[in-house]
Amino acid sequence: MPIKTRGMTSLEIAIIVAIVLVIAIAVGWYLYTTFASAGAQSGLVVTSAKIAGGANTPILCLKVVPQGAASVQIQSVEIAGKSFTPSTNVISGPADVQVQLEGVTVAVGQVISGRVVLTSGAIAPFTATVTADQSCGTQQGQQQ
Repeated sequence: MPIKTRGMTSLEIAIIVAIVLVIAIAVGWYLYTTFASAGAQSGLVVTSAKIAGGANTPILCLKVVPQGAASVQIQSVEIAGKSFTPSTNVISGPADVQVQLEGVTVAVGQVISGRVVLTSGAIAPFTATVTADQSCGTQQGQQQ
């Protein structure tokens, strides 16, 4: 019977390498799926923004489109240094969002920057122009 003096055979090394490789792939896949799902949160794009300044209380009219397949929830709309709650909170497709701008003084032709804050923490900036319109209304061929 031969006596083994020292070291491992190549079969033992191959088995250990295979086990380490399987564990490394499992840990890598777990980390990839965890962080990939965290980075895939939906955002929001503001395609149009205007302020109907002809009314007693100005109305911010936003046309928004969510990015990705999931719905997004609007936490607040910030404009002119104030935070407002929109008429529609959950956005699942292209939508019109109206916000009553209580306590904000505007003039026709004025340009005001603001941002939409989502519950996920994402921010969608916009620039709105004040018009003499009384309400948001609808454009030809579009529904409200």
